[in-house]
Amino acid sequence: MQTKSSYRVLKWTFMVGTMVSLGACVVTSGDGGDDDFSDGGESGSSTTAGKTSTAGTGGSTSTAGKTSTGGSAGTTTTTGGAGGDGGAPSSYVPGLCQVDDPTPTSLPSCTLDAKDQDPANACRTCLKTQCCDDWKTCFGDSPTTACGSGPTEEADGQFECIRGCYLDDMSGNDPEMVLGDCESKCLGQCEAKDTDGFALNDTQALLGCGQEKCLAECFTP
Repeated sequence: MQTKSSYRVLKWTFMVGTMVSLGACVVTSGDGGDDDFSDGGESGSSTTAGKTSTAGTGGSTSTAGKTSTGGSAGTTTTTGGAGGDGGAPSSYVPGLCQVDDPTPTSLPSCTLDAKDQDPANACRTCLKTQCCDDWKTCFGDSPTTACGSGPTEEADGQFECIRGCYLDDMSGNDPEMVLGDCESKCLGQCEAKDTDGFALNDTQALLGCGQEKCLAECFTP
């Protein structure tokens, strides 16, 4: 069971004042680091299940030197493997949750690349330069964590889910309240495991750094 990260003490304290002055900034959701950042190999597993049974009737089994006597020809039955008829199972593995205590060993580089020159990726660029360690941990590999990898290959991890949820909110409520609601909605695959309603510590760390150092780039609608 994870505990509230220290970012909750400072959580969103910069939001209200800064959002008024930076309200004109426009940032595209989904540019924080939700695609191929890992320098390591792709993690995944492939499972193919099959069972073969051979049955004979009328035969007896030899025991202690006794010879078995005639049985009729056996039959062979094969059940379909995982993935359906002729289908290949997905190799995607959801990011691990807090209770799994994940520590990525293959980390992406914070060196800016051609993608970072696109203004639409301003949040990703800022996080790589201002919150490098937290960004690498969130989007690291071997294993992946729920911070950067969602329940399916197409789904955002917790960080991008929370950020996108906040940017899409039009309720006009207090930013801290909005972000708290978004956090509880973006537990993803960890909802059943982490029942206290908080995101991973790694997610909280990147959120805290992002709201402190990349507020305009990442959290200004």
